Parts: sequence; C-alpha cells; structure tokens
Amino acid sequence: MTEKNAPLIHAFGLSNRTALVTGAGSGLAETIAQILALAGASVIVAHDVLSEADRVASTICERGGTARAVACDVKVEADVIALFEDCVARDEIPDIVVMGAMMQGGVPAIDMSASQWDAMYATNARGAFLTAREAIRQLKRVSMPGRIIALSTMGSEHPVLVGNAAYGSSKAALNQLCRQLAFEHAADGIRVNAVLPGAVPGNAPKMEGATFVGGPGADPSRHLSGFGKPADVGWLVVYLASPSADYITGQTFVIDGGFGVG
Repeated sequence: MTEKNAPLIHAFGLSNRTALVTGAGSGLAETIAQILALAGASVIVAHDVLSEADRVASTICERGGTARAVACDVKVEADVIALFEDCVARDEIPDIVVMGAMMQGGVPAIDMSASQWDAMYATNARGAFLTAREAIRQLKRVSMPGRIIALSTMGSEHPVLVGNAAYGSSKAALNQLCRQLAFEHAADGIRVNAVLPGAVPGNAPKMEGATFVGGPGADPSRHLSGFGKPADVGWLVVYLASPSADYITGQTFVIDGGFGVG
C-alpha cells in the first residue's frame, strides 16, 4: 500500500475481516466469495456440496487469497449452528456474512406442488433466517459490529419471468427479513442489506421440474445495458461490506442495468 492509495484502501478494503459466503460453491455467490478475497477478506466458503466449496476455496488460495471450505446445507438448522460453532472454536467469527445460498424458480404457480413451494422457501427464506440468526447471535455475544448482505433478486419487487411465483415471493420475504433485522440490530452496529440482481448470468440450483417459460426478462430489448456480469454484483457486495457503507442499513439495492426503467 502506497501513501497515495491509502485512503482508498481504508475506505473500501477488507483486510483483517472474515467473510462467510453461503452457497459459494456455484453461481453469483462463488464470484462474490472470490471478489471479497480480492478485497482482502479471509473467506469461509460454505456450500452443501463440500467438493464444490473446496474447489472455490482452492482457487482463491491459488490466486493469493485466504479461504477455507466448509460443508453446510442452510436448510438444516443443525448444519448452520455447527458452522458458527466451528467459527467460534477457530476464533474467526465472520463480521461479513453473505447469504448467497439459493434455489431458482421456473414453475408456474398453477402447476407447482406444495413440496416444490416448500423447497423454495426452505432455502431462500428459512436458510437465510437461520444463517442471519446464528451470525447475529455470535456477533452480539462478543459485541462485534458486522455486515449481513443477502443475495436477492429484482424479481422480488417486480414480476420478470413467468414461473417465478415461489422464487420471487421467497426473495421478497428475504428482503423484509433484512429490513426487520436492520431495524432490530442497528444499535448493535450490525448493518443488514439486500442486493437484487437483474439479468446477471448465474448457475444457482433450480427447482425440480423447472423450465424456462418466458416473460419480459426474456426480451433482450428490455435490457438497456445488456446482461450484467457476476463481478458487477460482487463489487457492490464489497462496497456494502466496507467501512464506506457504515451508514447504510435496511436497504434493497437493485442492480439490473436499467431493466426496471425500460
């Protein structure tokens, strides 16, 4: 670090910070984990498939970052509790928590079974709740400020694709969870926000039986800036995790390249 860039590093760098990213073995969450490491954070790569978490953590380390992999299915309460207990045992309580584990949609509501609906909410809403709950419990236990950032979707605020009833509404629940947690824990120094990507390619798991069924999101002319890149989302997450975002909480940040105004 030179004297010239010291203010920038101070404002946006994440050195000496520990970041936990769930669902980081694939999709946008994988890119977010990699970019948090580039910004200086030590990253805990959590995924329900350990081999995928290992792959991402190894890539981060090969590029000069610091990361370790853990197996965690956010739908399973015991897994989430064990994850944070392990962090406590290692004396590395994450002060940046990115709730990136998700399941995507693609089944029209009238064709959807109750089990499909429940599976969507189990990951996108219940899993996020469990992760945030355990993170806040540990942060409060040691009186540590922190940043919790949820990976949501612009489809939680505006219908985009046919078949996203469960996906969009589960993410809308996630948005409100973030607002409520921000409200309840501002005095603890815990900032909670959500990022709502639009047309940014990813490969998150899809609901069983999901098919592409169209909608305005499938119309290229609606994407005023074309398709986004996963890194576009990653750097927004870095900003929200950085010291520069200390006064921001309870917000939803749409990053859609102008789709919503098209």
